[in-house]
Amino acid sequence: MPFSDIVAVSGLLLTLTTFMFNLAWPKLHEALELDEKQPGPLARKRSREKVSGVLLGCALPLTGAFTALFYVNLPAAARIMRGSRLDLWDFDVDRTLYVLVVVALLGFALFNLGLALKLIGKWRRLH
Repeated sequence: MPFSDIVAVSGLLLTLTTFMFNLAWPKLHEALELDEKQPGPLARKRSREKVSGVLLGCALPLTGAFTALFYVNLPAAARIMRGSRLDLWDFDVDRTLYVLVVVALLGFALFNLGLALKLIGKWRRLH
């Protein structure tokens, strides 16, 4: 498989997972904005259930998807960076884009991990 095909597939997977994140964002944002000082145990229980549903249905799967994609693509990106030299005028666009896609995957994985940790904290405070 030519390297440009690998770059295209990685970019497509990044686009797909980013699209999934955009679909999940309203639920994530709504769960993060829930009031923690709700009157009554029933309201807190409903909020806990909502937060745990969003955590298990959105945040953790997205974190896992971005982390898995990053992990799978990391060895090739490391080989590219190890075997390349820095040249601002004469560089291989395919290899550079591939490394940038891997860095973007790392960024999304860390961002989603942060969201998952915030949701866990919110869930604990609702007890």
